[in-house]
Amino acid sequence: MKLVIIASFALIAAVYSEDVPAGHTVVAQCKCSDLEECGVEVKAKTDNCKKQPKCTDFLKQIGDATKIMACLDADHVQMMKVETCAKKKLNGELGCTNSETPVNMTIPLIPVIEVPSLEEAGGAQQGEGEQHAQPQPPMQLSQYLMCIDECAHDDMDVIPGRKKRSPATCAFKLKCALAPPSEQTQNAYTECQKELNFDPVKGAADSCKCLKDAGVAMQC
Repeated sequence: MKLVIIASFALIAAVYSEDVPAGHTVVAQCKCSDLEECGVEVKAKTDNCKKQPKCTDFLKQIGDATKIMACLDADHVQMMKVETCAKKKLNGELGCTNSETPVNMTIPLIPVIEVPSLEEAGGAQQGEGEQHAQPQPPMQLSQYLMCIDECAHDDMDVIPGRKKRSPATCAFKLKCALAPPSEQTQNAYTECQKELNFDPVKGAADSCKCLKDAGVAMQC
């Protein structure tokens, strides 16, 4: 389980063309310095939101809330180590640019999407879980992560009276675009995983055991 701090959606861009396809628009590529500043702001909000009773109450239903948060934090720390390493190899350019004059990129227009309430999401996941042969993590864990996401991005566009909001990321907030992952980016992540002795499969197993030791009903 990974606590995703910075955005769960990204604006993936194609190379700019004078002929803009229907359903697309043209915006500048994100500047890395702007994303860093936005990321610091989002992290501060997330650190506060993840401790809010309205979110931690979900964890108390499935185990020791403090221990569960420690497991999720450990996952995030490892994830950030790999990302930081990759950024260094790419001179900080993970989809963004260090140029003072970013190029224009063509991106698809992202419509406002339906986001169910926490209760609706829980009910849907519970129904889906019955169709899986393998046991699924308790729905309260997903509800906790959703609660943090909603809290941390409460300044994003919301349609009053309706359970809808726009995808929340720094790229979306800054109205800029991220270049799609390149082979160089993938190679950087692969190299960093090796250098840091990080095995994703073992990491997932360790995360599962950590959650199980925290009282969460998991089959590892």
